[in-house]
Amino acid sequence: MSSTCRELPTVEECQAAAQAITHDCLRTCVELQCSGVKINCGSAEIQKLCKAQSSEGIVALGYVVRFSDRPTSCDNPSSEINWCEQPASRDCRAKAMVHELAHSCGWRHNQGLGVPGDDGNLPCD
Repeated sequence: MSSTCRELPTVEECQAAAQAITHDCLRTCVELQCSGVKINCGSAEIQKLCKAQSSEGIVALGYVVRFSDRPTSCDNPSSEINWCEQPASRDCRAKAMVHELAHSCGWRHNQGLGVPGDDGNLPCD
């Protein structure tokens, strides 16, 4: 992952965590996004939204902005995600990245398919 953002997983860690995804098209999309997505993190606005998305004991590690006029899918992913730069274990960062990249590929909470944090909460050690 080429970015100046802190607390990012490596491409290899991201791709390894993506192996848990059971849907072929979604898994392939996430694996490609591990090395191809643009990661935003530096602005005060992004970090403000990161704090707003954190809730009781759960710290947001990233998020994807969805636009109703540009639906995404595993064949047509969004090109950017926002990263919160919060400290977390290497394993947790990789799972969080896969979760956000799955969103960028059109996946939504509670769709299952092996995406980490299916219900929107990713408990980390």
